[in-house]
Amino acid sequence: MADSIPVGLMSRYDIPVDRFYGRQMDVVTRPDHTHVHSDRRCGARPSARPREASRARFGADIASRMCGCCRVETVSADNTLSLVLVGLVSLCELLAEEAEEAGSREEPDYVPDFLGSNFNWDHWRTLQTELSQTAHGLQAHPWLHDWARSTLERAVACVERRCREQQNIINMATLHQATVELQRVGATAQSARIWQGWRHRQDSTDSTSPDCAAYDLSARLQLPDGDSAHAGAETVEVSVRLPPLGSDPDAFTVVEPLSLWETTAIVAYTTSADWIRGIVTLAAPPIIAQELLNPARALDIFHYPSGAGRKSPPSPAQ
Repeated sequence: MADSIPVGLMSRYDIPVDRFYGRQMDVVTRPDHTHVHSDRRCGARPSARPREASRARFGADIASRMCGCCRVETVSADNTLSLVLVGLVSLCELLAEEAEEAGSREEPDYVPDFLGSNFNWDHWRTLQTELSQTAHGLQAHPWLHDWARSTLERAVACVERRCREQQNIINMATLHQATVELQRVGATAQSARIWQGWRHRQDSTDSTSPDCAAYDLSARLQLPDGDSAHAGAETVEVSVRLPPLGSDPDAFTVVEPLSLWETTAIVAYTTSADWIRGIVTLAAPPIIAQELLNPARALDIFHYPSGAGRKSPPSPAQ
């Protein structure tokens, strides 16, 4: 909840909660008194009547027995702290899932099913958005930022790993062929309006981007063919500021403003990245860079003059 501090969830990931001792909270206990809840139905049998909540001050005794539903009241000095903590908890949950998968990778019979329905091609975008937004919010709370430093570092490493996975299996020949088709369209006022409307949609199920006809999921899922036709060829350096995922009508952050071709091109040619700021530098073939720079796409992108990308680069527009 945005107007409370989720101390129960924080404790699952060892986020410090002692600074909130003394705050008011709702407390519900079950007959066995094993756990303390803030939600009257949490831990109760479906047929049981909701127990009445009493008021208490949060302290070490409650902290040692609290359930994940426990939360304490905010005060005016908290400002955006509750939202930042919810974001940090969400990032910790994603990293826990990553750690669980990392354990599976160590099994001798582990085979990544890149073409299976369970492989999430764009999970790196969820991770990167959570990382960037959480890191930005933490800047206003130095005590929490200090604790979260190692968490942010682990998140950066996970985004890097996810991108390398995809980079190794992208069919560059198919991507290049699709770009040739896209180049025939060019930039027009009408296409710019279409792109703008699509990027600001709120429907997470609508993946039919304006460039979908040239590059869709079936094209992306073609197995790599060992194509090296463009290896060592001329490249153009550009930096792209990644837009955060948008929200659907239920406030879930699941709407991707980048098209499948765009995310694939970005991953395929990434040479370096500041994942916290969401700025990715690419060394791409001219035709790929030209399409990314297409004004109709309206990406937040900066084109380096020849060789400038290896110097201290300016960031894309704030």
